[in-house]
Amino acid sequence: MNRILYISCYSAAGAFILSFVSTILVKGIAERFGILSDPKKVRFYTGSSPLLGHIPLFLGFFIPFAVMFGLRIFADDYFYSLSELKKITSGLLFSSLFLLISATCSDIRNDSGEFEWIYIIASSLLLYFFDIRFVVLKMPLIGDIDVQFWGLPLLVVWTLLVVSIVELLDFFEGIAGSVIAAISLVYFYLHLASGKQELYVTVLFATLGGAVMGMSPFLLRKKIIFGKSGNKIVGFLFAAGTIIARRKETTGQFILFPIALILFFIVLVNFLFLESQLRPLSGSDNKQ
Repeated sequence: MNRILYISCYSAAGAFILSFVSTILVKGIAERFGILSDPKKVRFYTGSSPLLGHIPLFLGFFIPFAVMFGLRIFADDYFYSLSELKKITSGLLFSSLFLLISATCSDIRNDSGEFEWIYIIASSLLLYFFDIRFVVLKMPLIGDIDVQFWGLPLLVVWTLLVVSIVELLDFFEGIAGSVIAAISLVYFYLHLASGKQELYVTVLFATLGGAVMGMSPFLLRKKIIFGKSGNKIVGFLFAAGTIIARRKETTGQFILFPIALILFFIVLVNFLFLESQLRPLSGSDNKQ
């Protein structure tokens, strides 16, 4: 346990420093080239702030993992072999990189990201291809359920739900980062306290929490923001982490899908009441 704690703390600290420093650099680049949110074009934004906040998050999260794989830190994980973890991390990297490129293009164009949900589904398919998937559901009062062919649609639905909730939180004054950081650290503690050598997932949540916290001083003051497309990356990484985690009973994920039903109604409210505000202004609106 002490070894996992030390590694997790080093990784979280590295992620914090990397995201903090890279946020300063990316913020300067966004301001230099005018990559700013424009509420006149996209109603999701309430003011003008530098975009591209997803880039520091990406760097702060994945660079510590690259270092740890180079040092073979994950060789003695309890649930996964090193080769399995390399495949899982490759899937997480490629799917997140795909979202990063699409979000960056959207920020540069300052558009509403019309195809962003298609990109989320495509990235979820990439996760499934790299064996990041639901295999067994643990349902209250029922027990273990082998999902078999339902694994793929459940993966897509869960990812869309989590990403939608993060977007909804980000709509309300950009609190998504703080919420994900807090929940990630809770998940980190629960996996650490489980008593198993579940090193990879414990480090994953610690690193994600550290990366977001490194950006928090800028996010809370809107010195930089994730953006309408970029905020989906932080939700995507968290959703992937909950799927990779094998000890779902440790973190309370045995009620994963009952909770998802509640989240569904929240997402439904998001689309019914806020969707009109998230679309670009029409030409007639602009003229006014």
